[in-house]
Amino acid sequence: MGNVARMADYRPRPEVAERKVADVEDGYTRIANELLESIASSDLTARQLKVMLAIIRKTYGFGKKSDRIADSQVAAITGLSRQNVNKAKNELISMRFLIPDGNKIGVNKATTEWVNQSRDSVSNLKTKNVSKLETDDVPNVETHKRNTLKKKEKIPLTPTGEENLALEILDYFNQLTRSRFQSTDPFLKALSTVKSKGQCYTADEIKLVIEWAVTQWKYGEKLKPENLCRMSRFDGYLSDAIKWKEKIDRNPVDCPHSELITLWNSKISARSVEIQEWTQRRPAYRNLESVWNGKTNKGKWREVQHMATCFDLISQSSLFGQLEDKPWLTLDWILKPENWSQVYEQAKREHIARRNGA
Repeated sequence: MGNVARMADYRPRPEVAERKVADVEDGYTRIANELLESIASSDLTARQLKVMLAIIRKTYGFGKKSDRIADSQVAAITGLSRQNVNKAKNELISMRFLIPDGNKIGVNKATTEWVNQSRDSVSNLKTKNVSKLETDDVPNVETHKRNTLKKKEKIPLTPTGEENLALEILDYFNQLTRSRFQSTDPFLKALSTVKSKGQCYTADEIKLVIEWAVTQWKYGEKLKPENLCRMSRFDGYLSDAIKWKEKIDRNPVDCPHSELITLWNSKISARSVEIQEWTQRRPAYRNLESVWNGKTNKGKWREVQHMATCFDLISQSSLFGQLEDKPWLTLDWILKPENWSQVYEQAKREHIARRNGA
């Protein structure tokens, strides 16, 4: 009997969950008390409230009034599906809680314009006014069978693969054109059309064509998906869109790599970069050009003086405290697309807090 194991010996031991503590040093969102109180007193559904808070995080959390925010980003924060995010977002727009600005979206700070809709506002007229003539003479078995079929037809299929991409593209199209198209068929057709070398059009390429058509075509804002997705012409659309994008998204002044690297070395000598090693084969070289070809919050092209300010603020941020424990903290790491905006925005917030004596 001494060799008999107890059942408790085979039970998996519960894992200790990592304890998380919220701290403003990890980032915070500035929001007016009036706005927060207005949200608290509003009759929003749980989904609407989640989406509202996520939009605030993605705008005010980065010091912006509005921004291009994909439904997938909001879904990642809220845990909702993209379909539910899109539905709640459109409801908030119609209620004037959110306001679209071209391809961007933001919070409507004029809280007196908000329209609180009742959660039970869906009309029941269809169910109240159904005629009994159709069912009076139908046997009970047949009626039950027909109702069962109707219920099955109403069960939506879970979108997968290309359907998810088509929904994302449709959402982007509706944002830019301020419309409410529902059919994804035109975009599914575009996603499944083979262009060259056996490859189909990507979601990013289709979005680029949408952006180009909306801003460049004479009646772009009245565009319909089926007019845009004429696949016999789509190659030409994409070619023109790429040329247009390269022209508007590039700083008229070429990136002065040597000057910027010298600036970095003067601000943060402990993480200096050898200029002779700064070549086009280095990924950070291209990342620096991407930063240079971006615009400031005031909509102006970046200049050397602006980059000097960026490097100065970053060097003074808490990120560079105890630098000896952070061998990974280099210019290459900071310039990565997923890091640059967060590092810079955090440095700006800390600078403002120091200036205000916080």
